[in-house]
Amino acid sequence: MKNKKNIYIISRLVNDSIISMEGLLKSLGYTVKTVPDNSSLISQLKMGIIIMDCASLPCDTKGFPLNISSYIEKHRVVLSQIDKGNINEASAIQRGCCGALYNNLRHDEIIKAIYTIQNNEYWFSRKNIAIALNNLTQFSTQTHGEELSTEQQEVVDSLTGRERTILGLVCKGANNNEIAESLFISCHTVKTHIYSAFKKTQCKNRVELIYWAMKNAMSMQLTA
Repeated sequence: MKNKKNIYIISRLVNDSIISMEGLLKSLGYTVKTVPDNSSLISQLKMGIIIMDCASLPCDTKGFPLNISSYIEKHRVVLSQIDKGNINEASAIQRGCCGALYNNLRHDEIIKAIYTIQNNEYWFSRKNIAIALNNLTQFSTQTHGEELSTEQQEVVDSLTGRERTILGLVCKGANNNEIAESLFISCHTVKTHIYSAFKKTQCKNRVELIYWAMKNAMSMQLTA
């Protein structure tokens, strides 16, 4: 895989699991560093994937490390060293996390998770991604009447008619093949328009793009 992101592991206790994960990721060709849980320091690091050790870091009552919000603006944040069921995945997505590496994952599962996150996708169950999107939809409905700022309106105006059409279909849950078939265009063309929308809106994946559309009160304007 080309252009691999740097990986930063944040942990206060370097145990066998952390050492094993670090060795595995290095064997895949990633540059891996263990760094302190320090917002100022991490903000200066090159954009990458942050793996947060939930077992050793201070967490809130819902099991999320306290400094997550300091890192999600620049980095892809992944939770680790947790048992399945100890966190609410939908809440994790809404907080900006992009995946969870649960305890007892096999090496091949960890590799698949990291590659998925590297490709700007989420490593959570489809069910919980859907729940998170539903929650965001409800939030959008409550805020739909709010006026856009000048900057938000400029981004909205920068989208072409085709990009809006495709974004409307994305918001309805259509995949690239379904969009291509409904618009009688190639899947490659669909990807090109979606990547253009990513760039204009500064979104990294489809979930963020849908959230952006909802947050900016665009869901009613995006018709296929």
